[in-house]
Amino acid sequence: MSVFAALVANNTFAAQDPSIDRLLSKLPAPEKFVDPAINDPLAKQMVAEAKAHNFGNALDASRKLAARYPKSLGAQMIHGMLALALHRFPEASAAYHKALSLRPDFAAAYVGLGVADFSQQQFRAALSDFQQVTRLAPKADIGWTGSSACAERLGRRQESLEYARRATVAAPSSAAAWYQLAREEGLFGNKQTAANALARANKLQRNAPQLRQSGPRGGGSGQLPRTRNP
Repeated sequence: MSVFAALVANNTFAAQDPSIDRLLSKLPAPEKFVDPAINDPLAKQMVAEAKAHNFGNALDASRKLAARYPKSLGAQMIHGMLALALHRFPEASAAYHKALSLRPDFAAAYVGLGVADFSQQQFRAALSDFQQVTRLAPKADIGWTGSSACAERLGRRQESLEYARRATVAAPSSAAAWYQLAREEGLFGNKQTAANALARANKLQRNAPQLRQSGPRGGGSGQLPRTRNP
């Protein structure tokens, strides 16, 4: 989950764009693939292009790698991640669906698919994706915060609040979970509860140096792109 948690954010509603720099820092080296794609020169080319900030070339290499190894879970996932970071959302969705056809219980693929669907304002589909994450990885904050974000967009405010509360129970040390709870409690008019949740989130943020640049207004480990309310 860590690659996709890093790609998606610290506050579910905070940043407009995924962070290319964080994507870069989380790209696995070719030797980290656990299938035949590991030895293909395209894998090394893809990572080299990404490290050189030639992201379009990296995406093109990932497409070729995924096409060459249609049964490679790693190749499909990296293709999806690069497409997602470059806002090729339908392409990212297709890649994650291919990954799930290979491994239907892979929570990280549902995270990527959820972000892609959310980014296209397909909130019902995204909610379904994030609910799969809660089933497969119930202690991961992104499944609950993502579900909360989608439920809010669908006007299902009580559900949204309940999911946000579940996020803080599942991952009490997650600033993202507490930021989301602060938002939802605030929308319900629970001002003191919202303030307490926000204070908790800020404290966790301060105590996590690696997240300081991905706080309430930046990209990081649990965040979805900002969209307009329907």
